[in-house]
Amino acid sequence: MGTDPRVDLPRKRRLAMLASLCRAVLGRRRVETFPALSVASLPAVQGRLEIVRDRRGVVHVYAEHETSLCAALGFMQAADRFFQFDVLRHVGAGRLCELVGDLPAPRDDEIFAGKRIGDLDAFVAPLDLARKSAGDLARMSPHGRACIESFAEGVGAALRAMRGVYPGEYLLLGRVRVWEPADCLLAARTSALAVSMVNFDTELTFDAVRSAVGDELARKIYPGAPWEAAPTSYEARGSAPPQAPVHVPAGGSNSWAVAADRSASGAPLLANDPHVPLLPLPTYWYHVHVETPSLRAQGGMFPGCPVLGFGHNGYLAWSVTTGYRDSWDFYRIHRSPGDPMTYAALDGLAPITRHEQPHRSRLRRPRTLAWESCEHGVLLPGWKHHDGVDLSIRLVESDAGEWFEGHLDLLCSRSVDEHRRALARIHRGPFDFNHVYAHRDGFVGWEIYGVVPRRRGDGLFVRDADDPAAQWDGVLGFEEMPKILEPQGGAVGSANSITDPGNFHQIATAVHFEARYRQERIESLLGAEPLHSVATFEAMQRDVEAVHVREACAGLVALARRSEARAEPAAAAALEILAGWDGRCDVESRGVTVFFFARKELARLCFEPLLGAQVARRFLAGRRVLPRIHDLLTDEHDSLRACVEIAGHRSLADLAVEALAHAATRAATCAGADSRRWKWGNVQRVRLGAVLAELPILRRRLRALDAAFPGEEYTLSPARSIDEPSGLRVLVGASSRFICDLARPEEAWFAHSGGASGDPGSFFHADACGPWSRFEMFRSCLWKPEDVPDVVERVVVNRRA
Repeated sequence: MGTDPRVDLPRKRRLAMLASLCRAVLGRRRVETFPALSVASLPAVQGRLEIVRDRRGVVHVYAEHETSLCAALGFMQAADRFFQFDVLRHVGAGRLCELVGDLPAPRDDEIFAGKRIGDLDAFVAPLDLARKSAGDLARMSPHGRACIESFAEGVGAALRAMRGVYPGEYLLLGRVRVWEPADCLLAARTSALAVSMVNFDTELTFDAVRSAVGDELARKIYPGAPWEAAPTSYEARGSAPPQAPVHVPAGGSNSWAVAADRSASGAPLLANDPHVPLLPLPTYWYHVHVETPSLRAQGGMFPGCPVLGFGHNGYLAWSVTTGYRDSWDFYRIHRSPGDPMTYAALDGLAPITRHEQPHRSRLRRPRTLAWESCEHGVLLPGWKHHDGVDLSIRLVESDAGEWFEGHLDLLCSRSVDEHRRALARIHRGPFDFNHVYAHRDGFVGWEIYGVVPRRRGDGLFVRDADDPAAQWDGVLGFEEMPKILEPQGGAVGSANSITDPGNFHQIATAVHFEARYRQERIESLLGAEPLHSVATFEAMQRDVEAVHVREACAGLVALARRSEARAEPAAAAALEILAGWDGRCDVESRGVTVFFFARKELARLCFEPLLGAQVARRFLAGRRVLPRIHDLLTDEHDSLRACVEIAGHRSLADLAVEALAHAATRAATCAGADSRRWKWGNVQRVRLGAVLAELPILRRRLRALDAAFPGEEYTLSPARSIDEPSGLRVLVGASSRFICDLARPEEAWFAHSGGASGDPGSFFHADACGPWSRFEMFRSCLWKPEDVPDVVERVVVNRRA
């Protein structure tokens, strides 16, 4: 391709960057791409290349060579959102302090929980993701490596063309670094790590509960755990294990498909709405349409890596939701009394190795990170089990290069067999995703991919490193993973939970998955219509009926009415509202407001006395609390009820009244004392913006959207919110929506929570927010360049050898 991406980048021109930010603050929005989409700015390419941008910000790229395609994607994605994937590579390398400094998080922050950025770096650096990514790149085929190198050249060309006027965030941050080819794989590994941290946290919380109350009571809190396999080599009582440096909110995603005989068009239909954090903008997925002589595809591109997570290619359509396979294990490391650098392994003593690495932090002196490693993973300083035994963490190995090349194959696949061969390569990579897919000839199916250890036991319990049940015997192959191909009934769906109840134990335990509430709703709605269409799929994506809470709500009402405690007038009003609630979570509903706050407070009142404040906070932030509190409310014979009442010295009925009183107080704080104003839309709002829009001085000017938003955590259209003093702010939701009717395999329908650009000064920053919040979708096709409608930019490069 010719251009060396390692050429030094221009120095920051801070005054010009500030002027650009001021124009955004004043509301001046430019339609054209910055840096300019011109032949002079683009990297060197081979043959003909055409880039078209339409009025929705969608980028359409037509190239003679895949390397030229990747170079163009690198340029466009860097121009639109370099800061987004630059953060990913800094996180994955354990170098975020170098970019942002060792900043502390507020103690009540739901994600960092009082930790510092340096704590995150100290956790991630020993995982060695940067070195592994470089190794993955070195093992790739010449073609795959050339594609990644070309993408890096495109990123470099965009950064140089900015001439020092970098995204506004860099006014407050460290230097802009050259994007290296291996950074593409590092960004992918970082995203995969973030997803896997949910189950990392799940296992630590499970162990913390065991440590706090012992296994007898823990069995009642986690009835779905494989208690028959619980280790007996130690007693599960003592201080809580360490906490992860970051709590990743588990928001999940939805996807479903119907076969040709269940479709009004006579061809399969597929829908997908990935749920990722809505904050900050831009949204995670970058909408692109790409064409070369060997491929035509459209969908959501990963940040910093030129492949699509979901999309369609004229033959197939596919989707992406997190699979939540168990990729981590925790081990108790018993050091040898005579040699602390050895420990007890299954076949005798095994060595421990020390590591040190310099660590730079912006505006602070450098320090040294130190840790140890062994066959059973990484030993971080201070990570001890409840009885003081060292604790190691082990993440299954993967190959991001194979994952990337598998995705290139996926884009080109034209048959189900070709698609599955591509999935087998993707399976070796760092992600674990549910993959619902459909072929225009009538096939639909679901498979899950992602490397899983072949364990001799389960992966939920912390075990001694020399325990035979703790060992791994390689990894599961792709064909051994759960799957449903050509399902009976002609429909299949996935929602981050157990998709096939009879076939999941080899990849995780029931504790690792989300509750099946959205899964069951998908199955119910798919079964409710004999024939589906794009319209019925859109209606499903808008669905905010919380069927799963109806029994729990009735149980809460019955308990409150049974209490002998006198309810205050506000609590009585809350009870009356709750008694008349139908389970809908639209913006006009008052019942969901009362139920949300009452359920949350009741969970705290139940579990804090049982677990203690510290462990209860971890449990209440996890994914098992809602199904457990629902069971507690609906099952009068639940043995946990007596434990709650003994620990809290009060009846569950009295706790229900107190929870309703709290709900009334919170509703009044958010929406006013008049209970007629306790509508969900007055309490829960979605506020979107870039990182700079979170600064109080810029918030009003740079915020892209502030709107009432429906749904709750487990409605099909979900909303997982942060509980702020003034109300609820949606953190996780359906950041993209996608529907493809394969009767018209070259067209699809989309919605995105943010525009293509992360720059508040771009028209393509906030243009998509409003339509998305109103559940409006737009049509986009695999158009030829001359057929793209509403073109706002076009550039053609024609370089012949």
